[in-house]
Amino acid sequence: MVAWDVVGDIQAVKSPKVNKNTTPNLTEQQAIALLHAPDKSTLLGLRDHAILFTYFKTACRCSAITAATIGDLERTDTDWFLNVKEKGGTERRMPLLEAAKPIHEWVEESGIELDDPSHPLFAPLENDRRTIRRRAMSQQAILDLVKKYGRQAGIQVDRPGRRGVCTHSLRKTAINNALEHGAAVEHVQQWAGHADIRTTQEYIAYQDKGVEEAARRCQIR
Repeated sequence: MVAWDVVGDIQAVKSPKVNKNTTPNLTEQQAIALLHAPDKSTLLGLRDHAILFTYFKTACRCSAITAATIGDLERTDTDWFLNVKEKGGTERRMPLLEAAKPIHEWVEESGIELDDPSHPLFAPLENDRRTIRRRAMSQQAILDLVKKYGRQAGIQVDRPGRRGVCTHSLRKTAINNALEHGAAVEHVQQWAGHADIRTTQEYIAYQDKGVEEAARRCQIR
């Protein structure tokens, strides 16, 4: 037991301030370069191109990408969708848009049957780079391929003292791109799966901050 007058003098320990929204964003030119970095003449390149395209068109989290199966693909009369499971078990139906073609090129070339609903949508390859393993890719594997192709595209993926380019950078790039092209914040919130609209609004604040910093650098020069 500690005397009350002693306890009253103890100052609470302050936790260090956490800077939110520090994940680096890719420019449109960098995103295009990254998307086309995989060698699509190989099965590995087809898979990785499809993964990157899915990121940029759905803004899904990495966990949703790795958990996706063939059965999560859905086709209507005109469009393809991917049914994903997000944070908290939330299920969402995401339009694939232009990502549908790369996904089907990968699935067709890999030999994965569309009538095999439990098969992972994106699967790792054996050492021969031709045989498909029947298991989902790990989030670390997808992070590694993002960094690999980022370096090939001439992007600085490792940033000493700051967060480097990662899988969340692709999600952030897709969200920022939607906002930059005039999408309503409420629509982007729903599309990105943000429970609180303030999370989506942070991306706008981050963009404004980036513009201010760029202007300040120009003034210094």
